[in-house]
Amino acid sequence: MPFILGAIALLGAAYMWYIRAKGAADMAGELMNAAGDVRSAARRFGYKLRKREHPVDGIDEPVVAAAGIAEAFISLDDLPTRGQRLGILQGLQKSYRVNLNGAEEAAVLGRWLVGQCGSADAAISRIVKKLVSMGGQREVQPLMEVLNSAASAEGGSLGPRQQHALAEISRRFGL
Repeated sequence: MPFILGAIALLGAAYMWYIRAKGAADMAGELMNAAGDVRSAARRFGYKLRKREHPVDGIDEPVVAAAGIAEAFISLDDLPTRGQRLGILQGLQKSYRVNLNGAEEAAVLGRWLVGQCGSADAAISRIVKKLVSMGGQREVQPLMEVLNSAASAEGGSLGPRQQHALAEISRRFGL
């Protein structure tokens, strides 16, 4: 009888380890797909990651910069909602005249850039600086439309960190 109980316990432990390994493999596959999405978005916008340079410095398209700023902006005070993410996509489509697929890819690349900056505050500061160097004052209007679209999604109001971010953006653009 003890041998049967031992065998059942051994089989149970082996099954548990199998399930854990299978879950880890599934998660790794999802991460590889996410990395593929970032790669395809980068290819679409001609983004090049250069050695010895911060990833934000490789941005060449204002739509990617605006998407990154908007993604960081909505994550400042609370976790982003689906409505806010849809607001970003709608704002990018309207302001930068890209289709839904282009807006989604810009948002994916923007979200990755925010992750590379470490925090939403650092991302806003760094990406706004890059946007100013790319286009100056003419880039402020489309960016503000995207931010307003994201902020007004689901009837949301601005939190204190978001208000501070808007003040920072205004300061950078000299408004």
